[in-house]
Amino acid sequence: MSAFSTMTNACGCKQLDFGSLDIEGIPFAATATTLGSTTELILGGAGFRGLEIQGKLIKFTAIGIYVEAAIIPHLSQKLAGKSLEELCENDLIFNEVVAAPHDKLVRVTFLAPLTGPQYSEKVVERIGLIENSGVKEESLKLFLEIFKTENFPPGTSVVVSFTKSALKIAFTKDNEIPKEPAAVIEDEAFACGFLASIIGKDGVSPAAKNSFAKRIYNHLK
Repeated sequence: MSAFSTMTNACGCKQLDFGSLDIEGIPFAATATTLGSTTELILGGAGFRGLEIQGKLIKFTAIGIYVEAAIIPHLSQKLAGKSLEELCENDLIFNEVVAAPHDKLVRVTFLAPLTGPQYSEKVVERIGLIENSGVKEESLKLFLEIFKTENFPPGTSVVVSFTKSALKIAFTKDNEIPKEPAAVIEDEAFACGFLASIIGKDGVSPAAKNSFAKRIYNHLK
């Protein structure tokens, strides 16, 4: 696999080079395909999620964030001319990515074992912290049900694809992105809430957010 992916943006006028990344020994390819679609995405950034427990940093997951190349000119129209510090301190770049009408995908690979309920309950908890999210209660219940019998030993992944109107979920035991989702939640607010829990204000992985911001910022003109 090539270390870099070269893609043409929506205007067909500029090529973007985004390399693959290795996070805690977990490879994240330079490109991925949206679940249930042929839309190709670029690796915006990646990083680990960890918590300090009794003075020791425990790394639970490695997270890769993929977006359509067309999001670059979309963000440039809104954010060009601002400094990276301004974009990050005010969460401008992350808020615009969540709201952008382009497909996104997040792959969460487990570094430490977790059960499906442990993972899904934490996601629902974080979504609940978002004010006026508009998420339907039945969507939260469905999400918990989807993960009820799952288990995630190290090296397994949850893949979540975000479209304009839905959230698609898949599971994998290796580094490959599945072609089709295992479940779909038709709730735009839930999809936005899930993505915001990762890259929004107080997102679960500052390392992934920083990686994403720096790599995307280099292409904003």
